[in-house]
Amino acid sequence: MLDLRLVATSLALLIALLSAALADPAKDQAQPAAQGAAEARPIRVILPAPWEPATKQAQAQSVK
Repeated sequence: MLDLRLVATSLALLIALLSAALADPAKDQAQPAAQGAAEARPIRVILPAPWEPATKQAQAQSVK
């Protein structure tokens, strides 16, 4: 009885993994070489640490 449950569970897991692998084949394909400048570089936002006092934008620009 235990062997039958093990085989059924393994078969269900195999079917689930195969269906998940076949569901999104475009993820593994290479992206086109020509990308815009906005797509090539991620946008990074620098936030102050929670223990640092917040500064206004005018003060932050004068420090740079």
